[in-house]
Amino acid sequence: MKILAVAPTPFFADRGCHMRILGEAQALQRRGHEVLLVTYHLGRDIEGVPTWRTKAVKWYDKLEAGPALGKFYLDWLLLLKTMEAVRNFKPDVIHGHLHEGALLGKMAAWLTGKKIPVVFDVQGSLTGELDSYGWLDKVPFVRPMFRLVEKIISRFSNQLVGSNETVSEFLEKEMGLPQNRVQTIIDGVHMGFFKGTGRTDLKEELGIDQNRPIVLYTGALLSSKGVDNFFEAIPHVLKEKPDAYFLVVGYPVEDSKALVEKLGVAEDCLFVGQVDYFLLPDYLKIGDVAVDPKVDAAGEASGKIINYMGGGLAVACFDNHNNRRFLADCGAYAPTPDPAGLARAILDLLADPDACRAKGEAARARVEQEFSWEAGGRRYEEVLEKALAL
Repeated sequence: MKILAVAPTPFFADRGCHMRILGEAQALQRRGHEVLLVTYHLGRDIEGVPTWRTKAVKWYDKLEAGPALGKFYLDWLLLLKTMEAVRNFKPDVIHGHLHEGALLGKMAAWLTGKKIPVVFDVQGSLTGELDSYGWLDKVPFVRPMFRLVEKIISRFSNQLVGSNETVSEFLEKEMGLPQNRVQTIIDGVHMGFFKGTGRTDLKEELGIDQNRPIVLYTGALLSSKGVDNFFEAIPHVLKEKPDAYFLVVGYPVEDSKALVEKLGVAEDCLFVGQVDYFLLPDYLKIGDVAVDPKVDAAGEASGKIINYMGGGLAVACFDNHNNRRFLADCGAYAPTPDPAGLARAILDLLADPDACRAKGEAARARVEQEFSWEAGGRRYEEVLEKALAL
């Protein structure tokens, strides 16, 4: 089967949905399918994943997630590139990532006169995501329009894949889709990824005291990801555990650095900025506790939890359905949905290092058994075949 994946992202420049896109593409390739990815000019190609990119736009260099007016122009360029791929690659199925990817894939098929089914990989609600970034607060009168667009994109897609059960439930209940058109395939991992580079001196290289327990966060430093909850939890943690140290891997760092300065905890935090995704396992290895401070407002999956688990780390997070689906008993849940509650979860893990390590080992075993991309690849193949049969 020839699969055209349309990814309106700066692939591969950071984490987030990029891990999912890469995992799906490689899993389908291993099952004998031919995959072509079309994406923005930003990012870098991954060996073994054929990629076509839009022409370079020098004035657009935004790598972090979130809406931007410049994306409308990039999406126009991506539509043209997708049409070119439809004509030349001649795909059997179009695999649209995010709402823009599904829309552009459908438009490209229609404009080239091809009848190609579209499988829509849904990360969350479009209006929910825009709300989480505060974008619609500035222009609330357009919210109904985006809601309508979200419904249209969902309903014209032949098959939809929710990245977690919350997303699939949203598609059925709020978008009005029948169950036979919605499948749930959560993020997966390739366990070999977590071997890392073999570095054993990273803690020393970063200048971190070997005796201080490390609380690790990786990912975009955006308010929509809940990072303010994490940083505001730090003073609560240090009050009871003054030797804790907070390692932050991600970008952009300016606002987050300003916040920890304001909170008076800058000396206990280290921001390393953007790190190559394939070096991430080295950082996971030196962590003692990992944190996911994101709330469930946008209904998004949390790929970072899967990575934390694959790296053998116990996770402190908020108590919601998606987090419990991933972690089960392999972490600690905030007793209250606020920074103080998140701090309590972190402290519970730091209080017993042996129990914390045991939870991390259980997390690694759980992710290998239940969340590998091998299983996800088989299920995705079934979804694609179902789309072709309609």
